[in-house]
Amino acid sequence: MTPAPTQGDVLTTAAPAISMEEASAILQRWFGVAGTVRELSSERDRNFHIATPNERGEDGQGYVLKFTNPAEPQPVTSFQTGAMQHVADRDPTLPVPRVVPTLDGEAQAIVHIDGRAMVLRLLTYLEGTPLHAAPPSPGLMRALGTTLARLDRALADYEHPGSERDLLWDITRTASVADRLHYVADERRRGMVERFVARFADEIAPRLPALRHQVIHNDLNPHNAVVDPVGHEAVTGIIDFGDALRAPLVNDLATALAYHVTTGETPFGSVVEMTRAYNAVLPLTADEVDLLPDLVAGRLALTIGITGWRAAEYPANAAYILRNAERAFAGLDRLTGDEAATARRLLHLACQKV
Repeated sequence: MTPAPTQGDVLTTAAPAISMEEASAILQRWFGVAGTVRELSSERDRNFHIATPNERGEDGQGYVLKFTNPAEPQPVTSFQTGAMQHVADRDPTLPVPRVVPTLDGEAQAIVHIDGRAMVLRLLTYLEGTPLHAAPPSPGLMRALGTTLARLDRALADYEHPGSERDLLWDITRTASVADRLHYVADERRRGMVERFVARFADEIAPRLPALRHQVIHNDLNPHNAVVDPVGHEAVTGIIDFGDALRAPLVNDLATALAYHVTTGETPFGSVVEMTRAYNAVLPLTADEVDLLPDLVAGRLALTIGITGWRAAEYPANAAYILRNAERAFAGLDRLTGDEAATARRLLHLACQKV
């Protein structure tokens, strides 16, 4: 019996090249949609933005045409598609992509590119300013926390066999990144990450099975959220369910916080605002609050280990792969150094009942 591919296979398997002309023809064939096609950056898939004109010839509804990496097991892709459909059913006002059915009424289709089977999907495109291009104000952090908590609440009762995944980007697996840390050239930085990963394996990982588990988005990074382009204090889209899985619920918040450790008007200001807003909608347990700083640090360690390895393997795409690396080093330094006690105290205060 052939074992199911893991995300390691997905990250090391290049998706077949697809031209914009091919994408346009496939879009018309399967969805009956025509528009202007441009390619989008992706870590492992082939994605295209589709701009369609309205009746006045202006920009109408936008879409994302997704060709999933052929190494991804099809049950995993179906799980991700089902998650978006489930969220739309449980909380219709949440800004997540809507799944556009094929002309045959199916949520996804199988197409063959260069002899390889790829899952094809069409999703609505969510307009707004990318989170990474918006100033990290307290109001924006609160909006992110509130929206993520609503998303997790909507996913709480979603069950699918594809949710049980062997995923490198799972904080639960932080200790597994140890064998990739030799890609970190700076000795001081490498030592910092190695010490934390060893402590995670000994002290943190054994406590995780007792936490609440459910399906989570698992990747609310600054490239996977869009916000109101005018005030920058409303979330208009959470995209890319490609790393979703069943895991400790608090990992979803920890993943989102990892990208904002070094921002804010006060020390750890952004993570405090986001945590307080999340906790107001979906209260964390005492154990979840206690583990939260180390889970945030775990996500940063994963970022450092995985991106360093992938950038070495794929130097042509290194700039995209390493886009969050410097922030990860700075954040891990703050959470494991002299400021660690401050971060822990502030996060506990953010989750106190008032």
